Amino acid sequence: MKLLAFDTSSAACSIALSIDGEITSHHEIAPMQQAKLLLPLLSTVLKTKNIAVSDLDAIAFGCGPGSFTGVRIAVSVAQGLGYAAEKPLIAVSSLAAIAQAAYQDLGWTQFVVAVDARIHEVYWGAYEVQQNQLVKLIGKEQVSRPEEVTLPSSTWCGVGNAWEVYRSLIPAQPVSVRTDCLPHAAAILPLAEEKFRLGEVISAADAIPVYLRDDVAKK
Repeated sequence: MKLLAFDTSSAACSIALSIDGEITSHHEIAPMQQAKLLLPLLSTVLKTKNIAVSDLDAIAFGCGPGSFTGVRIAVSVAQGLGYAAEKPLIAVSSLAAIAQAAYQDLGWTQFVVAVDARIHEVYWGAYEVQQNQLVKLIGKEQVSRPEEVTLPSSTWCGVGNAWEVYRSLIPAQPVSVRTDCLPHAAAILPLAEEKFRLGEVISAADAIPVYLRDDVAKK
């Protein structure tokens, strides 16, 4: 399978290409620079492997939640590539991408991902690693005040910058915390491959950002 993935919902510009399981990735911390960097980096990654967008089986993208501008960049680029090459798209939660990256990097299997959503709010969701080594959302992703963030049990871990930003306000006490985890395109790949296997693909016309905030979605 040939799959391209990218995420710009955080401070990082993250890109990964999988060709039959061989992964090439580029992950760069570049706040406010993703609009300038994403397309040139995508082109570089594809040229490195001598592959064109038309050769891909699908294009995966981090659909949010996260930075409003960053999420829109990823969705817009995915739509453009999808329309131009007539390829199916796979939307992957940016919180799930953080969770999968945390599992791959740390080996943790139960954690609440919590990311600063600004204006004294947090994007968060609970994820648990399944037997297929992929994270699964427990319950739903939501946006709330930090005081409303909870853990399914006292044995779970915390991942994401909100555990640092709102340390004094989140009442939950994880057994371990990692605050520097960001969505990584290489972590999107296995989640997207499973969605592709299950037929959970969308057309370019159906690619939309996930903001979680109803007032933003209505606008």
